[in-house]
Amino acid sequence: MVRPYALVIVAGLALIGCAGGCGGGGDGDAGEDAAEVAVDAAVDASTIPALRNPVNLPDLELAQQASALLGVGGTKNCDRCHAVTRDQLRSWDSESNAAEAACLTNNLLPTTQGQAAGIVDCFRASPGVLTSGWPPTKLGIYNTAGRLAWFEYVFTLAYGATAPTELDLFVGEAAMPRSDTGHLTQPQFDIVAEWFARDLPELDTVVAADPSPTCTTTMITAEVQTHVTTMATEGWRQVNADNGILMFGCQGATDERGCLTTYPRAGDTASSTGWEDAAPGTVIRILREHTYASSYWTRSSADGRYISHGGAPVASSTYRASVIDLLNDTNIPAAAQYDPGFWPDNSGFALQGSNARFCEQSLLATQPTMITFDEPQCRRTTAVGLYQHMAAANGGDYWTVDGQFTNDNGGQMNSNSPTLGDISSTFSSSAAIDLTPMVHTGTQFVPQARITKALPREGDVIISPSGRLLVSRTGGYIVRKLVATPTGSTYTVNVPEIARYCVRGGKPAISFDERWMVFHHYVESADWAALGYASATDPGFVALRDSQTGGAANLFLLELASGEIRRLTTMQPGQYALYPHFRSDGWIYFIVRDRNRNFEWMAASDAALAFE
Repeated sequence: MVRPYALVIVAGLALIGCAGGCGGGGDGDAGEDAAEVAVDAAVDASTIPALRNPVNLPDLELAQQASALLGVGGTKNCDRCHAVTRDQLRSWDSESNAAEAACLTNNLLPTTQGQAAGIVDCFRASPGVLTSGWPPTKLGIYNTAGRLAWFEYVFTLAYGATAPTELDLFVGEAAMPRSDTGHLTQPQFDIVAEWFARDLPELDTVVAADPSPTCTTTMITAEVQTHVTTMATEGWRQVNADNGILMFGCQGATDERGCLTTYPRAGDTASSTGWEDAAPGTVIRILREHTYASSYWTRSSADGRYISHGGAPVASSTYRASVIDLLNDTNIPAAAQYDPGFWPDNSGFALQGSNARFCEQSLLATQPTMITFDEPQCRRTTAVGLYQHMAAANGGDYWTVDGQFTNDNGGQMNSNSPTLGDISSTFSSSAAIDLTPMVHTGTQFVPQARITKALPREGDVIISPSGRLLVSRTGGYIVRKLVATPTGSTYTVNVPEIARYCVRGGKPAISFDERWMVFHHYVESADWAALGYASATDPGFVALRDSQTGGAANLFLLELASGEIRRLTTMQPGQYALYPHFRSDGWIYFIVRDRNRNFEWMAASDAALAFE
């Protein structure tokens, strides 16, 4: 069924009134009312740009053109980052319906500042909360119109003189595609929007069904053990120790497990009771607590002193990410949004905004009050895509990898429902990765030519600290050896598969000695036996799966050479242990989102050290 054309704006249509939920205006004083009247008088509804224009094409022709514009067939528009599958397109259609119902119905011809501000605020992750930003999922397919005239008009009306700054932030976060190419023109968006307005007719005709991701048998070749043996002496754990890099919280410790003893242990409070029960003999330390919601994953520096993630304690439309200095117990706001990363030699870090931002880690040692990424130690670049992972060849280039991914931001404290399962690991047959070598010039990290490698149906790819392994998700985990041979000014790259582990989970991380892989897994309906419950109807397991108050995620440690997997945490209903990663000495850092208390913890586990 075609959605009503009341949602279509064509120049010359009569003004549509703003419903009560539009925001703005409200009970302002007479001066504010007068200002809005003045704006009303100045705006001619016939000059307001169209959000979209109707397209008169037969369903099949429309579906063919729209799907090609989105990347079906390998045009690398949306397909560079997302699998443009039937399920993904249906998901975007649902998001589009929600965006229309919440933010666009009867609200497409704003003529006052209050009406325009209401639209802008409606698309935030948490309306009224400036730090929540504009996630693309709140716009559905309308995020592909984020650079077009209608959104420019709305932001100009909403913000006046500061509109360019706010619009730049919105485009950097919400507008799709994120790459330098593939942006839709207005006529192209009209075609795409028309297809979604008709609820994707002929979808199954124009988009082939990708086989479901399968992993039936764990496979580990002898190359894995050879690699682990080599990394015991050549990996960054040993190299950083030889270079005298001091680990945070280890003063006075006689070994690595003696670090971080000044921090409280899990179980010291009722909220953290039972966290260690899954792995007796291990220790979890709580490093920090905060009441704001972080966004997507968290990462830390090789020495464990700095922790970074999207989210910030102070409302700001610019500074939406944080770098936390544990040594000084300070939160440094950063002019970025998410996707932090650190080089394994403790030399630099990165965050993403409208582009990737790389800085020398020496900047953090100056204890800045904020990070603008305009500092001389920093460089912005569009050469590295979202969801990047970082590595360094000892004595060689730095590396990043990015490719198709599935967003994972589960367990959010401000969400209306819990997260009850792992994110999709279905990626398209045209999936590929971009490997970007980077050179440190002495003051900045400079990207070199990007190398693209096809990895059909593999996504969420990470690179090991040494840059010698790649790990992808595809119904399990595939480990590939990364063989990069210098060829002139670039590299010839081969990526043979050396292992496959059939286990469900989120995006993983590899230890600095490259012996271990760690990942999180959301509690799913089939997990009752693995968690020690007698049945799926056991009250304890039912509480973990409750659709209102439940939801949970635990951490798992996998030994690459043997394939042995150990669960590291036992989280309470409503608690999510997420985004585990290693610091150089083997401690595992992670966050815990607690929907019961609207709280987050930064925590650390010594499990990999305990199992050595």
